[in-house]
Amino acid sequence: MLLLAAFAVDEQNRLFGKQDPHLFLGAASTYMVLAMIAIAGSFWRRPPLMVQAHLQLLADLAALTVMINASGGLTSSLNSLLIAAVAASGILLSLSSALLGAALGFFLLTGSWLVDRWQATQALAQAGRGTNDWLGLLSQIGYATDDWVRLGILGAVLFIAAGLTHTLAERARRGEALARQRTIELLEVAELNQGIIRHLQNGVVVVDAAGQIQLLNDTAQTLLDAPDAVPGLPLNELSPLLAQRLADWRLSNSLESPAFRPAEHRPELIPRFTRLSGRQAANILILLEDSDQVAERLQQIKLAALGRLTAGIAHEIRNPLAAISHAAQLLEEADDLNAHLRRLSRIIYDNVKRANRIIGDVLDLARRDRGKPERLALELWLDAFRQEFLRGLNGATPDWRHTVEPADLAVSFDPHQLRQVLWNLCANACQHGVKPGATPHLELCARLDSGRGRPILDVRDAGPGVAAEHISHLFEPFFTTRAKGTGLGLYLARELCEANRAHLQYLPSAGGGSCFRIAFAPASSLSEID
Repeated sequence: MLLLAAFAVDEQNRLFGKQDPHLFLGAASTYMVLAMIAIAGSFWRRPPLMVQAHLQLLADLAALTVMINASGGLTSSLNSLLIAAVAASGILLSLSSALLGAALGFFLLTGSWLVDRWQATQALAQAGRGTNDWLGLLSQIGYATDDWVRLGILGAVLFIAAGLTHTLAERARRGEALARQRTIELLEVAELNQGIIRHLQNGVVVVDAAGQIQLLNDTAQTLLDAPDAVPGLPLNELSPLLAQRLADWRLSNSLESPAFRPAEHRPELIPRFTRLSGRQAANILILLEDSDQVAERLQQIKLAALGRLTAGIAHEIRNPLAAISHAAQLLEEADDLNAHLRRLSRIIYDNVKRANRIIGDVLDLARRDRGKPERLALELWLDAFRQEFLRGLNGATPDWRHTVEPADLAVSFDPHQLRQVLWNLCANACQHGVKPGATPHLELCARLDSGRGRPILDVRDAGPGVAAEHISHLFEPFFTTRAKGTGLGLYLARELCEANRAHLQYLPSAGGGSCFRIAFAPASSLSEID
Protein backbone atom coordinates (compact mmCIF):
# COMPACT_ATOMS: atom_id res chain seq x y z
CA MET A 1 0.00 0.00 0.00
CA LEU A 2 2.88 2.39 0.78
CA LEU A 3 4.54 1.59 -2.55
CA LEU A 4 1.30 2.29 -4.40
CA ALA A 5 0.85 5.55 -2.49
CA ALA A 6 4.42 6.65 -3.30
CA PHE A 7 3.88 5.71 -6.95
CA ALA A 8 0.66 7.73 -7.15
CA VAL A 9 2.04 10.81 -5.37
CA ASP A 10 5.43 11.05 -7.12
CA GLU A 11 4.30 10.97 -10.77
CA GLN A 12 7.04 13.32 -12.03
CA ASN A 13 10.24 11.98 -10.45
CA ARG A 14 9.11 8.35 -10.46
CA LEU A 15 11.23 7.05 -7.63
CA PHE A 16 9.48 3.69 -8.12
CA GLY A 17 8.41 2.26 -11.48
CA LYS A 18 10.46 4.74 -13.49
CA GLN A 19 11.51 2.24 -16.15
CA ASP A 20 8.09 0.57 -16.64
CA PRO A 21 5.26 2.30 -14.71
CA HIS A 22 2.53 -0.04 -15.90
CA LEU A 23 4.47 -3.13 -14.93
CA PHE A 24 5.23 -1.64 -11.50
CA LEU A 25 1.58 -0.70 -10.92
CA GLY A 26 0.36 -4.18 -11.84
CA ALA A 27 3.04 -5.92 -9.73
CA ALA A 28 2.44 -3.67 -6.68
CA SER A 29 -1.34 -4.16 -6.91
CA THR A 30 -0.96 -7.93 -7.19
CA TYR A 31 1.53 -7.88 -4.28
CA MET A 32 -0.97 -6.00 -2.09
CA VAL A 33 -3.70 -8.54 -2.85
CA LEU A 34 -1.34 -11.43 -2.01
CA ALA A 35 -0.37 -9.69 1.23
CA MET A 36 -4.04 -9.34 2.25
CA ILE A 37 -4.61 -13.03 1.47
CA ALA A 38 -1.55 -13.90 3.57
CA ILE A 39 -2.89 -11.86 6.51
CA ALA A 40 -6.22 -13.68 6.30
CA GLY A 41 -4.44 -17.05 6.14
CA SER A 42 -2.39 -16.18 9.22
CA PHE A 43 -5.55 -15.17 11.07
CA TRP A 44 -7.36 -18.38 10.13
CA ARG A 45 -4.16 -20.45 10.54
CA ARG A 46 -4.76 -22.14 7.21
CA PRO A 47 -2.78 -23.55 5.53
CA PRO A 48 -0.17 -24.65 8.13
CA LEU A 49 2.59 -22.25 9.15
CA MET A 50 5.40 -23.79 7.10
CA VAL A 51 3.27 -23.87 3.96
CA GLN A 52 2.30 -20.23 4.46
CA ALA A 53 5.91 -19.19 5.07
CA HIS A 54 7.14 -20.87 1.86
CA LEU A 55 4.30 -19.43 -0.22
CA GLN A 56 4.83 -15.94 1.16
CA LEU A 57 8.57 -16.11 0.45
CA LEU A 58 7.88 -17.09 -3.17
CA ALA A 59 5.33 -14.27 -3.49
CA ASP A 60 7.80 -11.76 -1.97
CA LEU A 61 10.64 -12.78 -4.28
CA ALA A 62 8.52 -12.80 -7.45
CA ALA A 63 6.70 -9.50 -6.80
CA LEU A 64 9.77 -7.64 -5.56
CA THR A 65 11.89 -8.86 -8.49
CA VAL A 66 9.30 -7.58 -10.99
CA MET A 67 9.03 -4.22 -9.18
CA ILE A 68 12.84 -3.92 -8.98
CA ASN A 69 13.07 -4.57 -12.71
CA ALA A 70 10.36 -1.97 -13.40
CA SER A 71 12.17 0.56 -11.17
CA GLY A 72 15.63 0.49 -12.76
CA GLY A 73 17.04 -2.93 -11.93
CA LEU A 74 20.09 -3.23 -9.72
CA THR A 75 20.25 0.51 -9.09
CA SER A 76 16.74 0.56 -7.58
CA SER A 77 16.33 1.22 -3.86
CA LEU A 78 13.80 -1.61 -3.68
CA ASN A 79 16.68 -4.09 -3.35
CA SER A 80 16.58 -3.52 0.42
CA LEU A 81 13.02 -4.90 0.49
CA LEU A 82 14.27 -8.09 -1.14
CA ILE A 83 16.92 -8.41 1.57
CA ALA A 84 14.27 -7.83 4.24
CA ALA A 85 12.03 -10.53 2.72
CA VAL A 86 14.85 -13.11 2.69
CA ALA A 87 15.87 -12.15 6.24
CA ALA A 88 12.27 -12.51 7.45
CA SER A 89 12.07 -15.99 5.90
CA GLY A 90 15.11 -17.05 7.93
CA ILE A 91 13.14 -16.41 11.15
CA LEU A 92 10.41 -18.95 10.37
CA LEU A 93 11.94 -21.40 7.87
CA SER A 94 14.68 -23.95 8.29
CA LEU A 95 18.23 -22.98 7.37
CA SER A 96 18.14 -24.92 4.08
CA SER A 97 14.85 -23.27 3.05
CA ALA A 98 16.16 -19.81 3.99
CA LEU A 99 19.38 -20.30 1.99
CA LEU A 100 17.37 -21.72 -0.92
CA GLY A 101 15.21 -18.58 -0.80
CA ALA A 102 18.33 -16.39 -0.87
CA ALA A 103 19.66 -18.34 -3.85
CA LEU A 104 16.32 -18.06 -5.63
CA GLY A 105 16.25 -14.32 -5.03
CA PHE A 106 19.78 -13.99 -6.40
CA PHE A 107 18.90 -16.02 -9.52
CA LEU A 108 15.73 -14.00 -10.10
CA LEU A 109 17.72 -10.76 -9.88
CA THR A 110 20.34 -12.16 -12.22
CA GLY A 111 17.71 -13.35 -14.67
CA SER A 112 15.96 -9.99 -14.53
CA TRP A 113 19.28 -8.25 -15.18
CA LEU A 114 20.01 -10.56 -18.12
CA VAL A 115 16.58 -9.82 -19.59
CA ASP A 116 17.31 -6.13 -19.19
CA ARG A 117 20.68 -6.56 -20.97
CA TRP A 118 18.98 -8.49 -23.79
CA GLN A 119 16.45 -5.70 -24.25
CA ALA A 120 19.30 -3.17 -24.38
CA THR A 121 21.04 -5.29 -27.06
CA GLN A 122 17.85 -5.36 -29.14
CA ALA A 123 17.51 -1.59 -28.80
CA LEU A 124 21.09 -0.99 -30.00
CA ALA A 125 20.59 -3.35 -32.93
CA GLN A 126 17.50 -1.49 -34.05
CA ALA A 127 19.44 1.79 -33.84
CA GLY A 128 22.20 0.32 -36.06
CA ARG A 129 24.87 0.46 -33.36
CA GLY A 130 25.18 -3.22 -32.65
CA THR A 131 24.01 -6.73 -33.41
CA ASN A 132 20.93 -8.43 -32.07
CA ASP A 133 22.53 -11.86 -31.60
CA TRP A 134 24.20 -13.54 -28.66
CA LEU A 135 27.51 -11.89 -29.36
CA GLY A 136 25.92 -8.51 -28.77
CA LEU A 137 24.48 -9.77 -25.47
CA LEU A 138 27.88 -11.05 -24.36
CA SER A 139 29.48 -7.75 -25.16
CA GLN A 140 26.83 -5.96 -23.10
CA ILE A 141 27.48 -8.31 -20.20
CA GLY A 142 31.22 -7.91 -20.47
CA TYR A 143 31.15 -4.15 -20.26
CA ALA A 144 28.69 -4.08 -17.21
CA THR A 145 31.36 -4.59 -14.54
CA ASP A 146 29.54 -2.32 -12.08
CA ASP A 147 26.41 -4.45 -12.34
CA TRP A 148 28.44 -7.59 -11.65
CA VAL A 149 29.79 -6.01 -8.49
CA ARG A 150 26.29 -5.01 -7.40
CA LEU A 151 24.98 -8.50 -8.10
CA GLY A 152 27.80 -10.08 -6.12
CA ILE A 153 27.34 -7.78 -3.14
CA LEU A 154 23.57 -8.19 -3.20
CA GLY A 155 23.84 -11.99 -3.43
CA ALA A 156 26.29 -12.08 -0.52
CA VAL A 157 24.02 -9.86 1.56
CA LEU A 158 21.04 -12.13 0.80
CA PHE A 159 22.88 -15.24 2.02
CA ILE A 160 24.30 -13.48 5.06
CA ALA A 161 20.87 -12.09 6.00
CA ALA A 162 19.25 -15.54 5.68
CA GLY A 163 21.94 -17.30 7.74
CA LEU A 164 22.21 -14.58 10.39
CA THR A 165 18.47 -14.19 11.01
CA HIS A 166 18.02 -17.97 11.14
CA THR A 167 20.81 -18.26 13.73
CA LEU A 168 19.35 -15.47 15.85
CA ALA A 169 15.87 -16.93 15.57
CA GLU A 170 17.10 -20.38 16.60
CA ARG A 171 18.88 -18.88 19.59
CA ALA A 172 15.70 -17.02 20.54
CA ARG A 173 13.67 -20.22 20.16
CA ARG A 174 16.11 -22.18 22.34
CA GLY A 175 15.98 -19.40 24.92
CA GLU A 176 12.19 -19.42 24.81
CA ALA A 177 12.08 -23.21 25.14
CA LEU A 178 14.48 -23.06 28.08
CA ALA A 179 12.44 -20.29 29.69
CA ARG A 180 9.26 -22.33 29.15
CA GLN A 181 10.89 -25.39 30.68
CA ARG A 182 12.11 -23.39 33.66
CA THR A 183 8.64 -21.90 34.04
CA ILE A 184 7.08 -25.36 34.05
CA GLU A 185 9.62 -26.53 36.64
CA LEU A 186 8.95 -23.48 38.79
CA LEU A 187 5.21 -24.05 38.52
CA GLU A 188 5.67 -27.69 39.52
CA VAL A 189 7.78 -26.67 42.50
CA ALA A 190 5.20 -24.03 43.43
CA GLU A 191 2.41 -26.62 43.19
CA LEU A 192 4.46 -29.02 45.29
CA ASN A 193 5.04 -26.32 47.92
CA GLN A 194 1.36 -25.43 47.87
CA GLY A 195 0.47 -29.10 48.34
CA ILE A 196 2.88 -29.46 51.25
CA ILE A 197 1.62 -26.26 52.89
CA ARG A 198 -1.99 -27.26 52.31
CA HIS A 199 -1.58 -30.57 54.11
CA LEU A 200 0.59 -29.43 57.00
CA GLN A 201 -0.73 -30.39 60.42
CA ASN A 202 -0.21 -26.81 61.59
CA GLY A 203 -2.32 -23.98 60.27
CA VAL A 204 -0.44 -21.58 57.98
CA VAL A 205 -1.64 -18.02 57.35
CA VAL A 206 0.29 -15.29 55.50
CA VAL A 207 -0.91 -11.70 55.78
CA ASP A 208 0.47 -8.55 54.17
CA ALA A 209 1.20 -5.19 55.75
CA ALA A 210 -2.45 -4.14 55.28
CA GLY A 211 -3.69 -7.19 57.19
CA GLN A 212 -5.11 -9.00 54.14
CA ILE A 213 -4.69 -12.76 53.80
CA GLN A 214 -2.25 -13.85 51.10
CA LEU A 215 -2.15 -17.57 51.89
CA LEU A 216 -4.37 -19.87 53.95
CA ASN A 217 -3.98 -23.63 54.06
CA ASP A 218 -6.71 -26.18 54.71
CA THR A 219 -5.64 -26.82 58.28
CA ALA A 220 -5.92 -23.13 59.13
CA GLN A 221 -9.42 -23.02 57.63
CA THR A 222 -10.41 -25.99 59.80
CA LEU A 223 -8.82 -24.63 62.98
CA LEU A 224 -10.35 -21.17 62.49
CA ASP A 225 -13.70 -22.72 61.51
CA ALA A 226 -13.72 -20.75 58.25
CA PRO A 227 -14.13 -23.19 55.32
CA ASP A 228 -15.04 -20.40 52.88
CA ALA A 229 -12.10 -18.09 53.62
CA VAL A 230 -10.17 -17.00 50.52
CA PRO A 231 -6.99 -14.96 49.91
CA GLY A 232 -7.66 -11.24 49.94
CA LEU A 233 -10.01 -11.41 52.92
CA PRO A 234 -9.04 -9.08 55.80
CA LEU A 235 -7.73 -11.00 58.80
CA ASN A 236 -10.02 -9.19 61.24
CA GLU A 237 -13.02 -10.52 59.29
CA LEU A 238 -11.68 -14.07 59.36
CA SER A 239 -10.75 -14.06 63.05
CA PRO A 240 -10.90 -10.88 65.15
CA LEU A 241 -9.08 -12.62 68.01
CA LEU A 242 -6.19 -13.64 65.76
CA ALA A 243 -6.03 -10.12 64.31
CA GLN A 244 -5.82 -8.75 67.86
CA ARG A 245 -3.01 -11.19 68.71
CA LEU A 246 -1.17 -10.03 65.58
CA ALA A 247 -1.59 -6.37 66.52
CA ASP A 248 -0.28 -7.09 70.03
CA TRP A 249 2.70 -8.96 68.59
CA ARG A 250 3.56 -6.06 66.29
CA LEU A 251 3.61 -3.73 69.28
CA SER A 252 5.56 -5.98 71.64
CA ASN A 253 7.49 -8.12 69.10
CA SER A 254 7.56 -10.92 71.67
CA LEU A 255 8.18 -14.52 70.74
CA GLU A 256 5.19 -15.96 72.60
CA SER A 257 1.53 -15.01 72.19
CA PRO A 258 -1.34 -16.18 74.39
CA ALA A 259 -3.60 -18.91 73.09
CA PHE A 260 -7.12 -18.13 71.95
CA ARG A 261 -10.28 -20.05 71.09
CA PRO A 262 -11.68 -19.07 67.64
CA ALA A 263 -15.12 -20.53 68.39
CA GLU A 264 -16.90 -22.17 71.27
CA HIS A 265 -16.70 -25.64 69.78
CA ARG A 266 -13.10 -25.33 68.59
CA PRO A 267 -9.94 -26.07 70.61
CA GLU A 268 -7.57 -23.37 71.77
CA LEU A 269 -4.94 -22.30 69.22
CA ILE A 270 -1.38 -21.20 69.91
CA PRO A 271 -0.32 -18.55 67.36
CA ARG A 272 3.30 -17.97 66.39
CA PHE A 273 4.26 -14.94 64.29
CA THR A 274 7.37 -14.34 62.21
CA ARG A 275 8.34 -11.95 59.44
CA LEU A 276 9.27 -13.29 56.04
CA SER A 277 12.49 -12.27 54.30
CA GLY A 278 13.50 -11.00 50.88
CA ARG A 279 10.80 -9.57 48.68
CA GLN A 280 8.19 -10.88 51.13
CA ALA A 281 9.64 -8.96 54.06
CA ALA A 282 6.43 -6.94 54.49
CA ASN A 283 4.38 -10.13 54.94
CA ILE A 284 3.94 -11.98 58.21
CA LEU A 285 3.76 -15.74 58.59
CA ILE A 286 1.34 -17.03 61.21
CA LEU A 287 1.60 -20.63 62.41
CA LEU A 288 -1.43 -21.98 64.27
CA GLU A 289 -1.00 -24.98 66.52
CA ASP A 290 -3.80 -26.85 68.23
CA SER A 291 -3.10 -26.70 71.95
CA ASP A 292 -5.00 -29.96 72.43
CA GLN A 293 -2.67 -31.68 69.97
CA VAL A 294 0.38 -30.33 71.79
CA ALA A 295 -0.95 -31.57 75.11
CA GLU A 296 -1.97 -34.83 73.47
CA ARG A 297 1.53 -35.43 72.12
CA LEU A 298 2.98 -34.87 75.58
CA GLN A 299 0.44 -37.23 77.08
CA GLN A 300 1.16 -39.82 74.41
CA ILE A 301 4.85 -39.70 75.29
CA LYS A 302 4.04 -40.13 78.96
CA LEU A 303 1.51 -42.88 78.33
CA ALA A 304 3.87 -44.72 75.99
CA ALA A 305 6.46 -44.86 78.74
CA LEU A 306 3.77 -45.77 81.25
CA GLY A 307 2.42 -48.48 78.98
CA ARG A 308 5.83 -50.08 78.57
CA LEU A 309 6.36 -49.96 82.33
CA THR A 310 2.91 -51.33 83.07
CA ALA A 311 3.20 -54.11 80.52
CA GLY A 312 6.46 -55.14 82.11
CA ILE A 313 5.23 -55.32 85.67
CA ALA A 314 1.55 -56.18 85.14
CA HIS A 315 2.19 -59.90 85.53
CA GLU A 316 4.22 -59.45 88.72
CA ILE A 317 1.60 -57.11 90.19
CA ARG A 318 -1.40 -59.22 89.25
CA ASN A 319 -0.03 -62.37 90.81
CA PRO A 320 0.22 -60.92 94.33
CA LEU A 321 -3.07 -59.08 93.80
CA ALA A 322 -4.73 -62.37 92.91
CA ALA A 323 -3.30 -63.95 96.06
CA ILE A 324 -4.46 -61.02 98.20
CA SER A 325 -7.94 -61.16 96.64
CA HIS A 326 -8.20 -64.92 97.20
CA ALA A 327 -7.03 -64.57 100.80
CA ALA A 328 -9.53 -61.75 101.43
CA GLN A 329 -12.37 -63.91 100.06
CA LEU A 330 -11.37 -66.87 102.23
CA LEU A 331 -11.10 -64.60 105.25
CA GLU A 332 -14.54 -63.17 104.58
CA GLU A 333 -16.04 -66.67 104.40
CA ALA A 334 -14.70 -67.64 107.84
CA ASP A 335 -17.46 -68.50 110.35
CA ASP A 336 -15.88 -66.90 113.40
CA LEU A 337 -15.23 -63.53 111.67
CA ASN A 338 -16.89 -60.55 113.33
CA ALA A 339 -18.50 -57.63 111.47
CA HIS A 340 -15.48 -55.35 111.87
CA LEU A 341 -13.04 -57.84 110.34
CA ARG A 342 -15.56 -58.69 107.66
CA ARG A 343 -15.71 -54.97 106.68
CA LEU A 344 -11.90 -54.80 106.56
CA SER A 345 -11.73 -57.86 104.32
CA ARG A 346 -14.31 -56.28 102.00
CA ILE A 347 -12.18 -53.13 101.82
CA ILE A 348 -9.18 -55.27 100.86
CA TYR A 349 -11.17 -57.11 98.21
CA ASP A 350 -12.65 -53.90 96.72
CA ASN A 351 -9.29 -52.19 96.48
CA VAL A 352 -7.73 -55.25 94.86
CA LYS A 353 -10.49 -55.12 92.23
CA ARG A 354 -9.82 -51.41 91.73
CA ALA A 355 -6.10 -52.01 91.26
CA ASN A 356 -6.83 -54.77 88.76
CA ARG A 357 -9.20 -52.45 86.90
CA ILE A 358 -6.58 -49.69 86.72
CA ILE A 359 -4.01 -52.11 85.32
CA GLY A 360 -6.54 -53.45 82.83
CA ASP A 361 -7.47 -49.95 81.64
CA VAL A 362 -3.86 -48.97 81.13
CA LEU A 363 -3.13 -52.17 79.23
CA ASP A 364 -6.25 -51.67 77.10
CA LEU A 365 -5.03 -48.16 76.32
CA ALA A 366 -1.64 -49.47 75.20
CA ARG A 367 -3.16 -52.33 73.17
CA ARG A 368 -6.12 -50.43 71.73
CA ASP A 369 -6.94 -51.65 68.21
CA ARG A 370 -7.28 -49.23 65.36
CA GLY A 371 -10.86 -48.26 64.69
CA LYS A 372 -12.77 -49.58 61.69
CA PRO A 373 -15.33 -46.88 60.90
CA GLU A 374 -18.67 -47.92 59.49
CA ARG A 375 -21.70 -46.01 58.29
CA LEU A 376 -24.15 -46.01 61.20
CA ALA A 377 -27.76 -44.88 60.97
CA LEU A 378 -27.83 -42.97 64.24
CA GLU A 379 -31.57 -43.32 64.98
CA LEU A 380 -31.55 -47.14 64.86
CA TRP A 381 -28.17 -47.40 66.55
CA LEU A 382 -29.23 -45.22 69.51
CA ASP A 383 -32.43 -47.28 69.98
CA ALA A 384 -30.37 -50.46 70.27
CA PHE A 385 -27.80 -48.81 72.54
CA ARG A 386 -30.53 -47.47 74.87
CA GLN A 387 -31.95 -50.94 75.45
CA GLU A 388 -28.50 -52.43 76.06
CA PHE A 389 -27.46 -49.62 78.42
CA LEU A 390 -30.63 -49.78 80.52
CA ARG A 391 -30.33 -53.57 80.85
CA GLY A 392 -26.72 -53.43 82.02
CA LEU A 393 -27.02 -50.39 84.30
CA ASN A 394 -26.51 -50.81 88.04
CA GLY A 395 -28.60 -48.36 90.02
CA ALA A 396 -31.63 -46.22 89.36
CA THR A 397 -33.08 -46.29 85.86
CA PRO A 398 -32.55 -42.87 84.28
CA ASP A 399 -35.16 -40.79 82.51
CA TRP A 400 -33.88 -41.31 78.95
CA ARG A 401 -34.75 -39.25 75.89
CA HIS A 402 -32.98 -39.04 72.56
CA THR A 403 -33.75 -37.17 69.32
CA VAL A 404 -32.17 -37.38 65.86
CA GLU A 405 -32.72 -34.67 63.26
CA PRO A 406 -32.96 -35.46 60.45
CA ALA A 407 -34.20 -38.98 61.04
CA ASP A 408 -31.84 -40.47 58.42
CA LEU A 409 -28.73 -38.85 59.95
CA ALA A 410 -25.72 -41.16 59.60
CA VAL A 411 -22.23 -40.99 61.10
CA SER A 412 -18.87 -42.60 60.44
CA PHE A 413 -17.60 -44.47 63.52
CA ASP A 414 -16.48 -47.86 64.73
CA PRO A 415 -19.67 -49.27 66.34
CA HIS A 416 -17.86 -51.03 69.22
CA GLN A 417 -15.80 -47.96 70.04
CA LEU A 418 -18.84 -45.66 69.82
CA ARG A 419 -20.60 -47.98 72.27
CA GLN A 420 -17.65 -47.70 74.66
CA VAL A 421 -17.62 -43.88 74.38
CA LEU A 422 -21.36 -43.44 74.94
CA TRP A 423 -21.44 -46.02 77.71
CA ASN A 424 -18.78 -44.06 79.58
CA LEU A 425 -20.55 -40.72 79.05
CA CYS A 426 -23.96 -42.06 80.04
CA ALA A 427 -22.60 -43.91 83.06
CA ASN A 428 -20.85 -40.75 84.24
CA ALA A 429 -24.10 -38.80 83.76
CA CYS A 430 -26.00 -41.32 85.87
CA GLN A 431 -23.37 -41.23 88.63
CA HIS A 432 -22.28 -37.59 88.69
CA GLY A 433 -24.95 -35.72 86.68
CA VAL A 434 -27.78 -36.14 89.15
CA LYS A 435 -28.78 -34.06 92.13
CA PRO A 436 -29.14 -35.79 95.51
CA GLY A 437 -32.44 -37.65 95.76
CA ALA A 438 -33.39 -37.01 92.13
CA THR A 439 -33.83 -39.43 89.24
CA PRO A 440 -31.00 -39.39 86.69
CA HIS A 441 -31.94 -37.58 83.51
CA LEU A 442 -30.27 -38.32 80.17
CA GLU A 443 -30.88 -36.42 76.94
CA LEU A 444 -29.10 -37.34 73.71
CA CYS A 445 -29.60 -34.86 70.85
CA ALA A 446 -28.14 -35.61 67.41
CA ARG A 447 -28.27 -33.12 64.56
CA LEU A 448 -26.31 -31.87 61.57
CA ASP A 449 -24.25 -28.74 62.06
CA SER A 450 -25.12 -26.86 58.87
CA GLY A 451 -22.24 -24.43 59.28
CA ARG A 452 -19.51 -27.08 59.30
CA GLY A 453 -21.30 -30.02 57.70
CA ARG A 454 -20.46 -32.30 60.66
CA PRO A 455 -22.98 -34.48 62.54
CA ILE A 456 -22.90 -33.76 66.27
CA LEU A 457 -24.26 -35.67 69.26
CA ASP A 458 -24.82 -33.95 72.63
CA VAL A 459 -25.08 -35.99 75.84
CA ARG A 460 -26.74 -33.84 78.52
CA ASP A 461 -27.65 -34.43 82.15
CA ALA A 462 -29.53 -32.42 84.79
CA GLY A 463 -26.88 -32.51 87.48
CA PRO A 464 -24.86 -29.77 89.16
CA GLY A 465 -22.29 -29.65 86.34
CA VAL A 466 -18.51 -29.81 86.49
CA ALA A 467 -16.69 -27.44 88.81
CA ALA A 468 -14.88 -24.66 86.96
CA GLU A 469 -11.49 -25.67 88.36
CA HIS A 470 -11.93 -29.23 87.06
CA ILE A 471 -12.95 -28.46 83.47
CA SER A 472 -9.40 -28.07 82.15
CA HIS A 473 -8.43 -31.46 83.64
CA LEU A 474 -11.45 -33.49 82.53
CA PHE A 475 -9.68 -35.35 79.73
CA GLU A 476 -6.36 -35.84 81.50
CA PRO A 477 -5.53 -39.46 82.33
CA PHE A 478 -5.89 -40.52 85.97
CA PHE A 479 -7.83 -37.39 86.90
CA THR A 480 -10.90 -38.32 88.91
CA THR A 481 -13.04 -36.89 91.68
CA ARG A 482 -14.26 -40.33 92.82
CA ALA A 483 -12.46 -42.27 95.48
CA LYS A 484 -12.88 -45.50 93.48
CA GLY A 485 -12.42 -44.05 90.00
CA THR A 486 -9.48 -44.77 87.71
CA GLY A 487 -9.52 -41.41 85.87
CA LEU A 488 -9.14 -43.05 82.46
CA GLY A 489 -12.74 -43.12 81.24
CA LEU A 490 -12.99 -39.69 79.62
CA TYR A 491 -9.44 -39.87 78.37
CA LEU A 492 -10.15 -43.19 76.65
CA ALA A 493 -13.41 -41.76 75.24
CA ARG A 494 -11.59 -38.82 73.65
CA GLU A 495 -8.86 -41.11 72.31
CA LEU A 496 -11.46 -43.34 70.68
CA CYS A 497 -13.16 -40.30 69.13
CA GLU A 498 -9.88 -39.00 67.73
CA ALA A 499 -9.17 -42.44 66.26
CA ASN A 500 -12.44 -42.13 64.32
CA ARG A 501 -11.78 -38.54 63.12
CA ALA A 502 -14.26 -37.19 65.67
CA HIS A 503 -13.82 -34.72 68.53
CA LEU A 504 -15.12 -34.95 72.10
CA GLN A 505 -15.42 -31.84 74.24
CA TYR A 506 -17.19 -30.54 77.32
CA LEU A 507 -19.57 -27.61 76.97
CA PRO A 508 -20.52 -25.78 80.18
CA SER A 509 -24.22 -24.98 80.47
CA ALA A 510 -25.43 -21.73 81.99
CA GLY A 511 -28.73 -23.31 83.04
CA GLY A 512 -27.11 -26.16 84.98
CA GLY A 513 -26.12 -29.65 84.04
CA SER A 514 -23.31 -30.90 81.82
CA CYS A 515 -23.05 -31.42 78.07
CA PHE A 516 -20.48 -33.59 76.31
CA ARG A 517 -20.47 -33.08 72.55
CA ILE A 518 -19.17 -35.53 69.95
CA ALA A 519 -18.45 -33.83 66.62
CA PHE A 520 -18.24 -36.64 64.10
CA ALA A 521 -16.29 -36.65 60.85
CA PRO A 522 -17.80 -34.46 58.08
CA ALA A 523 -20.72 -35.95 56.19
CA SER A 524 -18.62 -35.95 52.98
CA SER A 525 -16.48 -38.77 54.39
CA LEU A 526 -19.46 -41.15 54.39
CA SER A 527 -19.18 -41.53 50.62
CA GLU A 528 -15.71 -43.00 51.10
CA ILE A 529 -17.13 -45.60 53.51
CA ASP A 530 -20.05 -46.38 51.20
